[in-house]
Amino acid sequence: MTASTLSRALRDGQAVIVATDTVYGLAALPGSMGYASIFELKERPADQVLPWLVHDVHVLDALADDVPAYARRLAQMFWPGALTLVVRASSAARELGDVADDGTIALRSPDAPELLALLAELDAPLACTSANVHGEPAPSRLADVPASMRELPGGDSLSEVCCVGRASTIVDCTGPYPKILREGPIPEQVLLDVAAFGATLTSHE
Repeated sequence: MTASTLSRALRDGQAVIVATDTVYGLAALPGSMGYASIFELKERPADQVLPWLVHDVHVLDALADDVPAYARRLAQMFWPGALTLVVRASSAARELGDVADDGTIALRSPDAPELLALLAELDAPLACTSANVHGEPAPSRLADVPASMRELPGGDSLSEVCCVGRASTIVDCTGPYPKILREGPIPEQVLLDVAAFGATLTSHE
């Protein structure tokens, strides 16, 4: 399914299924009916807002306020890639859709060309979460995605296995220093080195 076809489904208020660079995901435009339907499909608590996928690092200035210098360094080094940054949501982000009760939002730029093309086509962020029932493992194989989710737009064009098969690293960037909330494909020491110095001799995974 092409980016144009998926973007039409999303603009029509539908949720879609996509292959990210980490695991299979459910995606919808923030604030849409599709966004609400993802919570029903996943049986996810309504107070657990969804992270957003963005096209590139430049979107940070539009969707986040008071972005620390270390967060920019992390985004410049690891985006697109398996790194999610929790930042303070801007007023523009609040207008687009739900943010966490503490005023934060989780952002990631995926290292998946087809998904980046979709984000470029939309010229908007996508709320996205793993395609599984809440509490179950995030699926890296299509066979592990519930049938009800595979039937969403995009399901007929997915490959059998995702690239990494592991959810992204999550870093809280709301304080003076980065705080790793969830370990993922990028080693902790590499993240801390980049956050502190802006460069590292160790290649990230």
